[in-house]
Amino acid sequence: MADTTTRPPGVTFAVILTWVAAAVDLIGGGALLWLSLNLAGTDLGVEESSLRGYGIALAAIGLLTAAFALGLAAGSQLSRVLIMVLMAARIGGAVYAHEAIGEIVRWQAIGQGIGALLIILMLATPRAFTYFRST
Repeated sequence: MADTTTRPPGVTFAVILTWVAAAVDLIGGGALLWLSLNLAGTDLGVEESSLRGYGIALAAIGLLTAAFALGLAAGSQLSRVLIMVLMAARIGGAVYAHEAIGEIVRWQAIGQGIGALLIILMLATPRAFTYFRST
């Protein structure tokens, strides 16, 4: 029988990706917020309010992701579920950002969606289920 006291590599990978997602969200949200405040004389084809709203939302999600990553690293089943819900919302947010804001966030949105999907897949494996049930 598998040893359930050690964290599976897939869960460790998910924890690392979750921390990376939190950091990228915080940095990206701050950068978009700064950009929205300094749009004078530029023509990016995006409204200032849309960019500012997306930047604030991205920073807030980054803070939530960091908080949940702490619990995930500790083996919390609740954090695992909340991370999976948050990552599903990130996929939806990536689609929305790509459609509503456009080219300025294209690659960020694609990376966000792929990263969120990888985290969900790593947390939905049988070994992850066993690990979180035993902690």
